[in-house]
Amino acid sequence: MRSFRKNIFVMGLASLLLVAEPAASCVYADDLFTDDAASADEKSQVVSGSDELVGESAGGLFEDQNTNVQSRDGIPTDDGETGKSGKSSRKMIAGFRQTGLIKSITFDEGSKPSLDSLRAQFPGTVDVYFVGENKPETLSTVWQCVGEDYSSSGGSYFLFTPTFDESEYLVRGMSITNDAPYIEVRKKPAVAVEMIESAPPTVNEKKVFEYCTKEMGLSKAAACGILANMYCESGFRTNAIGDGNTSVGVCQWHNGRWTNLRSYTKDWQKLEGQLSFMNYELEHGYSATLNYLKEVTDDAQGAYDAANFWCLHYEMPDSARTRGITRGYLAKNIYWPRYGEDGGKTDEEGCNDSFAGEYVFDGEGSLNIRSGHSEDSEVVGSIPAGGKVEVTRSNGEWAHVIWKGQTGLCRMEYLTVVELTAADREIGAETEPEDNAAAEAGAETEPESENKTEADSEDNAAARAGREPETES
Repeated sequence: MRSFRKNIFVMGLASLLLVAEPAASCVYADDLFTDDAASADEKSQVVSGSDELVGESAGGLFEDQNTNVQSRDGIPTDDGETGKSGKSSRKMIAGFRQTGLIKSITFDEGSKPSLDSLRAQFPGTVDVYFVGENKPETLSTVWQCVGEDYSSSGGSYFLFTPTFDESEYLVRGMSITNDAPYIEVRKKPAVAVEMIESAPPTVNEKKVFEYCTKEMGLSKAAACGILANMYCESGFRTNAIGDGNTSVGVCQWHNGRWTNLRSYTKDWQKLEGQLSFMNYELEHGYSATLNYLKEVTDDAQGAYDAANFWCLHYEMPDSARTRGITRGYLAKNIYWPRYGEDGGKTDEEGCNDSFAGEYVFDGEGSLNIRSGHSEDSEVVGSIPAGGKVEVTRSNGEWAHVIWKGQTGLCRMEYLTVVELTAADREIGAETEPEDNAAAEAGAETEPESENKTEADSEDNAAARAGREPETES
């Protein structure tokens, strides 16, 4: 009978592991890529050794589903010593309060964690339901690797399930991945990840950061994660159109989400309206993403984690797994130094050297160089159209520049970085010309002077902002 039960368990486990994928909504673990789950070959390694595990545990892990439960006090069993039939003194666990994937841990090639270090991360208790009882009870548990010895295995995918004191408890037969909690441990796949080495600053970039930190109350790291995604999605352009004219805006809201954006606000083509809608989505339909961002550490790693999670669970582009890694490093290596790092690198005006590089003024007329971070400051020089300047520091709005020996500050929005990386050019190529694409998509377009954002002509932008133009004819 034990052999019969053992075969049933192995066959059921094999079927479930090969065809059942954990729902993304069940995942709240670090660095889990829902679009690239463990392969069937990896999971078959778990199944292949499960017969040995069940035999060793002698029914203590999961009993046969056909066990005849006659009362809430126990089940018919054979006394191991006398061979007489009687009631077991062990209580039967009929279910769990929390089921499905509860944690996912990944490791790099050559850095497989020890079993002790893993178990230190696993919960020490689980809530269970006993047969005939409605209220859950909390039991201590030890997590057991299914199918093989974790420490000696060279596999890349491992599944852990809770086990209990076999002298006191039995677990009624059930699906491990559907009816019980489980933890997966897997090796990260080797993937080719594109690294973005620069992200030219824009006016909207700083506005997005301030909205995320001041209006939404997110940490600097979480805001950097959002910036990395917006840069890759739209370059912070509110009128960017992509995905074959089906996505719009700084977050490239797609199809139904574009419709929801237009229904949410009449200012759907403006940055303020799009950020307000983003916040609304996070609070009402993407609360798991918002909660995750609120918990990331406020450091470079937190910026990586926020960008990666945002890509996987809010943006959800094609190839989300590899793009999430790319955006994670962009947040960590570019935006965190630009907005997150302090300790002497940022002056009292918020300027730091992460913006440093060669820029060009590609507007018309000339660009004023001023003595301070204000349009009320004295004009000490000017940069002609096409002039290349060195930016030493910036806060995203004002840039410290050197032009033919003249030092001062000018508005960052009028400067364009001289050399774009291949990744930067690809981002620009992925978004079609705004006016034509919007017209083809049937979008409501406004006159050019109202529809443009950071690409405005200098005089018109200055006039609408109620300030003096920073360029001179």
